Amino acid sequence: MNLSFIKRLNAIQRLGYLGLLPFVLLPPLSALGLIETGQALRLFQLYSALILGFMAGVLWPVLYQSAHPTRRALVAVAFPVASIVGFAFLRPPEALVLQAALFLGLRLFEYLAGVDRQYPARYPQLRWQLTAVVVFMHLLYALVW
Repeated sequence: MNLSFIKRLNAIQRLGYLGLLPFVLLPPLSALGLIETGQALRLFQLYSALILGFMAGVLWPVLYQSAHPTRRALVAVAFPVASIVGFAFLRPPEALVLQAALFLGLRLFEYLAGVDRQYPARYPQLRWQLTAVVVFMHLLYALVW
C-alpha cells in the first residue's frame, strides 16, 4: 500500500478523511450482515447529525465576525435542528435525502457567506471533497434502504 498520500496530508485533512469512515463503512457492513441493518442505519443517522452539527458549530467564530452575526448564526443552527427533526419524523429514505441536502446546503451557505475566504485555499477544496462523499453516501444509502 502506498502511504505517501497519507504522509502528505496535514492533521486537518487526515481528520477530515478519517471522518468519512463511518459514512463509507456502515452501509456495506450492514449489507454484508456484519451489523444489523437497523443498528447500522441508526449509527449512520446519529453520526451524520453529529457531524452536521459539528460543521455548523465550527462556523460560529467566522460568522461572529460578519456584518450580520445573529442572522447567520441562526441559519447555521437551523441545519442540525432540521437534521434531528428529519430523522425523528421522516422515514429513513426521505430523512437520508434531507440530510444529504442539509450537508450540501451547509456547504453552499459557507461558500455564500464568505467563509472560504477566511481559510487557506486548501480548506475549501477539502470541504467540497468531503461534502461530495457525504452527500453521495447519504443518497446511496437512501436508494438501497
